Amino acid sequence: MPPKAKFTKEQIVDAALAIVRKSGKNALSARTLAARLGTSPQPIFLHFQNMEELFCGVLDAAKLKYKHYVEEGLAETLPFKGAGMKYIQFAKDEPELFKLLFMSGDREAELSHFFPENDDNSPVVLSALKSFYGLTEEKAKRIYNHISVYTHGLAILFVQGRRVFSMEEVSGMLTEIFMALMKSEGIDLTKQPYPGK
Repeated sequence: MPPKAKFTKEQIVDAALAIVRKSGKNALSARTLAARLGTSPQPIFLHFQNMEELFCGVLDAAKLKYKHYVEEGLAETLPFKGAGMKYIQFAKDEPELFKLLFMSGDREAELSHFFPENDDNSPVVLSALKSFYGLTEEKAKRIYNHISVYTHGLAILFVQGRRVFSMEEVSGMLTEIFMALMKSEGIDLTKQPYPGK
């Protein structure tokens, strides 16, 4: 008869996520996880074939945590701006998870645009931008790309602990860059009755 699992799969992932949140992905090992659980590594491998499989579970849990931030942002009066603000808030609140999701991966890969294709939330954020302002796909992608680069740069400052701007200042900066981008696309939000004006 196989040994009874001392911990559920979810409890193990939660403990692993807690390690990554505090100390980064490189701190996660069978030994550190077992120590956190107060057991030997054996119960871990009753649920996971190896650490790679466990890490996939941690990655999924981190993505879910970020998804909640995006959903909160999209529920705000200005959904696209809300999503951008929550991206930066996530970097501020969860620097190690931000690094895991947005600062790791294949450095050799050539990007055709910045907004991350591996982010499951990108399509819904793009859709919010298009529908809210009545933009074409092409214009929405251009604006999203520019804002993504700008927003990512601000987020990196928070991840590095360089909080040179308050969140109120960040909000104003995002508004200014967004208005300039919209104007460059021939859309003057000061004269046209777009929603959320």
